[in-house]
Amino acid sequence: MIQAQGYALMENLVSVEGKILNPFLSTYLIPTVFDIPREVKSVILEYEDPIGPWGARGMAEMPFLPLAPAITAAVHAATGVWLNQLPMTPDRVVAALREQGLGGVAVS
Repeated sequence: MIQAQGYALMENLVSVEGKILNPFLSTYLIPTVFDIPREVKSVILEYEDPIGPWGARGMAEMPFLPLAPAITAAVHAATGVWLNQLPMTPDRVVAALREQGLGGVAVS
């Protein structure tokens, strides 16, 4: 689940013509212990896969399937803006808000 969180929110691999431009962890962010929820509850549903051998279903990276769309839907519910690029980094969220005329700079 945490790997899927990183994929959806922060792991922004930048490459140009096959060359990785952010090869260091200081420029390629991944979730740390401070990004992990205190508790993650797994719900295991035992349904046979009709095309899997003896009904077997893979488990490897299942959280990748629902987490990014769930976070995207949550951002939309909160802001009214749909994001269509991953990861949903703060600069991308702000750019999407500004394209819709939202998220301007507040002046006090």
